[in-house]
Parts: sequence; structure tokens; C-alpha cells
Amino acid sequence: MSLLAKRHLFSWLFVASSLQVSSLHFAQATYICTAYLNLSFVAPQSNETIWRYEEIGLYGQDSPKASVVGDVYFPDPIYGCDSDTVYNNPNGSKGWIALMQRGNGCTFSEKINVAASKGAIGAVIFNNIGSDNRVIQMSHPGTGDTVAIMIGHIRGMEMARLLQQGIQLTLSIEVGKLHGPWMSHYSVFFVSISFFVVTAATVGYFIFYSARRLNTVRLQNRKQKKLKAEAKKAIGQLQVRTLKQGDEETGPDADTCAVCIDAYKAGDVLSILTCNHLFHKQCIEPWLLEHRTCPMCKCDILKALGVEPDIEEPPQEITVPPELSFPNVTEDSRSETASSGYASIQGMEHHSPVDTPHSSPESIPDLGSVQVDIQPHYDNLAFESDSPRDPRT
Repeated sequence: MSLLAKRHLFSWLFVASSLQVSSLHFAQATYICTAYLNLSFVAPQSNETIWRYEEIGLYGQDSPKASVVGDVYFPDPIYGCDSDTVYNNPNGSKGWIALMQRGNGCTFSEKINVAASKGAIGAVIFNNIGSDNRVIQMSHPGTGDTVAIMIGHIRGMEMARLLQQGIQLTLSIEVGKLHGPWMSHYSVFFVSISFFVVTAATVGYFIFYSARRLNTVRLQNRKQKKLKAEAKKAIGQLQVRTLKQGDEETGPDADTCAVCIDAYKAGDVLSILTCNHLFHKQCIEPWLLEHRTCPMCKCDILKALGVEPDIEEPPQEITVPPELSFPNVTEDSRSETASSGYASIQGMEHHSPVDTPHSSPESIPDLGSVQVDIQPHYDNLAFESDSPRDPRT
């Protein structure tokens, strides 16, 4: 995996982790606490005291988890939303518990604060009609030290009917069991969706990266197969020569094979490349299958022999300043030059030099042409000292 791919992968994992943590923080998981209600009253028919001890309450989110005891009173109307709500408690009495019904367009905080302003130390809010005995965890910020719990609709209406009959109720609220963490349905849904999205995006990214990587490898393998097939064709067109005793290449001052660094000897089979460099046939052919160039001068044998593989490569453009002009030399001309040089050794015949007429001193060279002094080329730099010196120096 490349460095850029690793960087993209780590960046994506960091974003995914941040999204997951933010989703969990948004969920705001909290613990819930139940409440035990110990209700006592005197039955008017039998004049007996009846006790009911049940775990049917749930403390509010902002309520202190504490126990309170007091007589129960309810407002008129039963919702207790308005600040002028009247409770049926004795004037100036304190330490009592208010019983109210949920709803009527006001918040839990408003109900509890109104009851606290009338002297209540606790508030019991029962749920709406149709909810049976189901309860929720109330959110009521700004209610101070007032203990607030919620009970079900059925139990709340039973207590309200007893109060309407004039029966005095005494209620003790005790701390129950701690449960949690609790999250709302919306929070669970959001966490589930965010986890699914992050997981799906991560898996999709890995699938996309793997598919792109496999496609790149497949294209590279196909290209290598085509190049090897063309290289085999080019190798078949190279001249092969078997050395004999007394050949120049077997002398003590002859060059060695640049691939295996062994000296040539009689009986060796040599391959002559298009650039006129000699190598052992068993040494150069594996090299050409992989590189397709001369190990010494990097001459491309495919272009030199006119074997062009059918592989599209993006052209590389070089911007030349307008004030400079150079002769237009293309790859085809270089290939033709190498091919002509390779063809010139086919006969291996010595030709006598041909005298070329010298240009007259009065001839004026073309100002648009570029004159280049071509120095002799040597494969072995150790023989440069034997080259003829320029008489002008």
C-alpha cells in the first residue's frame, strides 16, 4: 500500500471514529432511578388503615434522588399549570406532596415550580389517559430541590378519586433501584443509523480501493505480457554470431560481457543488438525480456527494430521557449538511425574511405541550421586517452 493510500485510509478512519464518538455523545445516555411509593389511608367503610407499598414511580432527570414523606393534596384544576392554581391543603401548611396530571400545554418544570411555591416538597405527576401504567423520565430543569416523580395513569387516578372523596392520603417516596444506561428511542435510532453509515462507508471504501488496486495490477500484468511478447519477436530478429579462434572479441584486450562480466572465448554464441553492442546470447535474452533495452546504452530494441507495442501511454510535452529553435528530431528518426547502424554491420565488410569534397571558403553556412561537433563515442572510458586530439587545442 502506497504512502498516499495509507494517508487517505488513516484520514477516513479518523473521520469515522469522530462521527461515531459524536453520535454517542449526542445520544446522552443517562441512568434512571425508580421510586417506591408507600401510600396509607383510612378506609371509611371499615375504619381500617390500608397500606400500599409498590415500586411504581420514576424519578425525574433533574430531581434529587431523595426520600420525602407528607400528606397528599391535588390542585384545581388537576393539571396545576397556572401560577394562581389553588391546592386543597390547609393555609400555611408545608411539607406536603402535590398530585398533578400531565399535559394541558405546560411543562413539567412549570407544574413543579407552581407546587413548590405553594409549599410542596414533592410532586407526583401521573401520565395521560390511555398510557395505562407506563411512565417516562421527566426533564424539568430549574426546579431546585423539589423531589419529582412520575407514576402511571391508573394509579394516579385512583389516588385522585380517593382525594375527591375526602380521604386523607399520606405518601412516603423512597429511592428505588438504579437502572441504565437508558437512551430514548430516537437516540438508539440515531446511534444505529450512524453506526450503519460509518460501517457501510468504511467497507465501501475498502471495496473501492481493492477493486482499483486489482484493476491496476491487472493492467500492469497485461502490459508486461504484451511487452514480453513483442520482446520475443524483437529477439528473434537480432543477429547471432558464433565466435571462432582468432576473432577480435577473444583477444586479451577485448571487452567482456556486460551482463555476466565474463570474457568472450571461442565457441561462445553472441547476440548483436541494434546499437552494435555484443553480449552472450544466454545472458542478454532474459535481460531483454524484462527490460527491452541495451544494458550499456539503454537503446530500445523494440523501437530500433520497428516493433511498436500496442500500448497507449500519455504523451510527455516539453515547452520550448519561442526564441530558441532546434532541429525536429523524432523517435522514428532515431529508430531509423539505429536500424541503419544495425544493418551496416550485416556485411562486416571493410570499405575504403571516400573523399568528400570540401566546401569552398566563400560558401556561407545556413544561419537557420545548428552546427554540432560530434565527438567520438567510446563504450569503455579507459580508451578515451587514445583518441586523437583536436588540432585546434
